[in-house]
Order: sequence, then C-alpha cells, then structure tokens
Amino acid sequence: MKNSDRIRKWIFNIILMSICFLPHSIGMAESVNVDNRMNAQRLWEHMTGENPYQLYPSWPGKEGFYKSTMPAANIQKLYLNHLALDTVVNKKGLFPHGSLIIKEMYTEDKKLNLLTVMYKDKGFHPEGNDWYWVKYKPDGEAPLEGKVELCIECHVGVKDNDYVFTGSIK
Repeated sequence: MKNSDRIRKWIFNIILMSICFLPHSIGMAESVNVDNRMNAQRLWEHMTGENPYQLYPSWPGKEGFYKSTMPAANIQKLYLNHLALDTVVNKKGLFPHGSLIIKEMYTEDKKLNLLTVMYKDKGFHPEGNDWYWVKYKPDGEAPLEGKVELCIECHVGVKDNDYVFTGSIK
C-alpha cells in the first residue's frame, strides 16, 4: 500500500471516529435505562463510575456548598450534566431527555447524607415531564426511585419550570 493510500485511510478513520463520537462530545443524551426500563442501580453506575457526576459542572451561581431554602437539606451541592446546563444557560424552558440533575445533601458538619437525582427519561412518565426520581444513600442504595410521590408532590409547585426549583430555565 502506498503512503498516500495509508494517509487517506488514516484520515478516513479519523473522520469516521469523529462522527461516531461527536454526539457524546457535544452533550447528546445517553440512555441509561435497561431493557427500556429505568433502573436506579444502572443510573448509579453511570453517574459514579462511567461518567462521574463530581466532574459535571455546577448550576451557574450554585458552585460549591450553598445553603438550601428547602427543608430536606441545609447544605448542598448541585451538579448537572451538559444537556441540563445548556438548558439552564440558554433558558430553553424544558430540559431535554437525558438531562441529569444531582443534588448532594449534607449534614451541618458537611458530611454527605443523601443524593437526590432527577433524570429525564423519554416516555418514563409523560404526566411528570418524564422525570425519573431517585433518592440515594451515599453508598448507592436507593430507598426511593421512579415516580416518587413525595418528590412529585413537592416539585409540582414548579411544574411550569420543568419541576425544578433552583432557578428559572425560561
């Protein structure tokens, strides 16, 4: 094979790989459900192993620890994946499927106590804008998951902001 043929083949492979991986680099949704069903354990593996949420950006203006106005936690940190961040920054009004919002909740002495997660899963719960809710203990155990009434009842008050309290997305 000539050098020019090798170079063309190499360039073709680079372009092909770029096209295949482009959706991930620009924040396209990655489904984390199993057999077309959402699963808290699968989501935990995704957000703690495959794509560690601690590397996600914070909600703009909520970087690091901050005091919560919600009764569930006095101190928290808030992370969101790039799909969710794009919605917040560009005021898109509705989070796209694949959006992931993770709230770490701490005790007064800044010990991690709980993680609450909202993951938008297409077709999961259309009446609730397809949000899948999970409450995790720090070890990954999920005592609450799915269409969690406690979460929905509280967040329905901000239904017009796609069920999110932290800031306007419109």
